Amino acid sequence: MSMSFFQLPLAYLLWHYTSAWADIARLYTTISWFLFHFFSIKILLATLFAPWKRLRDSGKGHGGGGFLGHIIINTITRVVGLGLRLITIGMGVASLVLFSFAFLLFLFFWLFAPLIIIALLVGGILGIIETIA
Repeated sequence: MSMSFFQLPLAYLLWHYTSAWADIARLYTTISWFLFHFFSIKILLATLFAPWKRLRDSGKGHGGGGFLGHIIINTITRVVGLGLRLITIGMGVASLVLFSFAFLLFLFFWLFAPLIIIALLVGGILGIIETIA
């Protein structure tokens, strides 16, 4: 065994406050990348005013409302597409903001986690001693 039992807390603290931060930063960027691409924010912004599901009236069919009907149908599909894309983009941005806020809380906890663990251990030991005495 290369590391004794008493060296383990020091090695943990060294890892906790040095190399773990790089892994945490990589985790944040990976999850943010996933959320951004899961909601297709870039694509939805690029096609914001496109018709919904590429539906459009070509104006070549029989019947219908003629030129005015063609404009109305195309306008409706574009408005529906705009509305649904804005909702999806809003949900994606909200997810990114909520994740960032939760991640900041996690970073705050990570910073003080060793102290919290030590405080809980000491409190538990003192509680056991108090009940025995």
